[in-house]
Amino acid sequence: MILHPKILIVDDEPRMCESLRSLLSGHDYEIFTANSGTKAMEILSQEAFDLVLLDMVIPDMDGHQLMDYISNQYPDTFVIVITGYASLDSAVAALRKGAYDYLRKPFEYEELLKTVQNALDQKRLKYENELIDGRLKVTEERYRYLVDNSPDIICTLDLDGNFTFVSDAAERLIGYKPEELIGKHYST
Repeated sequence: MILHPKILIVDDEPRMCESLRSLLSGHDYEIFTANSGTKAMEILSQEAFDLVLLDMVIPDMDGHQLMDYISNQYPDTFVIVITGYASLDSAVAALRKGAYDYLRKPFEYEELLKTVQNALDQKRLKYENELIDGRLKVTEERYRYLVDNSPDIICTLDLDGNFTFVSDAAERLIGYKPEELIGKHYST
């Protein structure tokens, strides 16, 4: 679970970076700033970030190039695009490249806070789902091992009494391969 989310703000305007830092710092986030794509890449290589607030107009590269870098190198990092040069085409392009959301400057701070919190909630849920999936996979592997190595026949039936699963022990004990029994009634 994300205890103190790390957010990187990438904007060519130092006052915007400081304004966003000031706004977000009061919400238990760790805030880092960069005024160029190169500086952002340097910071990203040193820290793991939960979220990047990315202005699409930065001095040394196109914001889309930095988005590509983030999605290739740090696929678990969410990106929210913030830009003063908003258009439908740029919004669609950013979202297609994997941006979590797209905000047009000037935006309401409440809108930004809500968007940031939603992105972090989504990231937390994704992380929790991955943990649950991992635990489920381990549990399934354990049960599969037990079933595969059981000396007894283990089977499941559908509501009509037909085999839906038969363990490999069936071949050893009664001479039928499991796949020969699947779909047949248990009385067979």
